[in-house]
Amino acid sequence: MSKNPKRRALAFSLPAVFGAALVLACLAGSAAFAAEPAHKGVDMWMTVAGFAKTNFAKEPIPAGFFCQDSQPFTGTVTFKGVPIATEPAKALGHIDTIVQRLDDAVFDEKGEASTRIQLLALSLESTEPIETGCGKYTVAAHLAGEQPTTTMKIFRTNALGGTYTAPLSLNVKLTFSPVAGNASARRELTTRIDLGPGSNSVWAYVKAPQYHTGVKVDTDGDGRPDLELPAASNFLPGVTSAVLKSEVARPVFTAVAPIQCTNTCPAGQCPYQSCHCDPNATDPNTSSSGCDHLHCIWTCVPGNCCTANAQ
Repeated sequence: MSKNPKRRALAFSLPAVFGAALVLACLAGSAAFAAEPAHKGVDMWMTVAGFAKTNFAKEPIPAGFFCQDSQPFTGTVTFKGVPIATEPAKALGHIDTIVQRLDDAVFDEKGEASTRIQLLALSLESTEPIETGCGKYTVAAHLAGEQPTTTMKIFRTNALGGTYTAPLSLNVKLTFSPVAGNASARRELTTRIDLGPGSNSVWAYVKAPQYHTGVKVDTDGDGRPDLELPAASNFLPGVTSAVLKSEVARPVFTAVAPIQCTNTCPAGQCPYQSCHCDPNATDPNTSSSGCDHLHCIWTCVPGNCCTANAQ
């Protein structure tokens, strides 16, 4: 995915060129053995509106859940992201999903490493109310209690980054609030969701902190920030490493799909979806069809920004 640097109309002495070539050759030969670890920390994501969903066809919400005479709910809830509450306010912009990497990932001679990962925060709400025999309800999704851990495998494919695979597991609390405003009709449901690795899973080394120190986030959805984020790490997922280009900055996306040409991915990169699908789906990691559970997030990969729409 890297590009050759532009030719420059400058003159170099032969010894300088030879010396530079020798240094590059030495770096290339030792890269796998001297790779900087991907330090533990948190990864922040923004959900693609309308491309996160939970389907209850296989595990219906039981009869009588919404009211005494309600039938089992077998429909689908489609979500959009809601910015996570932070202190200071709006410190993370439109971020709605945070994943924590629990270990420093040390690369072996093949350029491979691994770390445990765990959902740290989630903030989603339904794109529109669902219909039940007891009226319409909006649905909010947040994390519920202690979260499962899964293993993230990281592959260093060049000096500045590479790819990774990261299945996700999460315990989710779904809150159903009646549109009519009757507080006594509010309902909650907890569920376990397992998602396979996402497509377009790329990463880059970074030096500049991706957020300020001291930021606290709401991890349980009560609107009150309760946990201070660890120090920012040198690992930025969702952005293709750009060899011989400037420091990678965190991209900022609009909250709707498809994104138009005016995105803020790094130069030469455009926004695409990375979709995590339940692993038993008929076409995991590709599209919404066949997925009982789906969560798509934005990522930056090379492409034509004017045509980089939903895949």
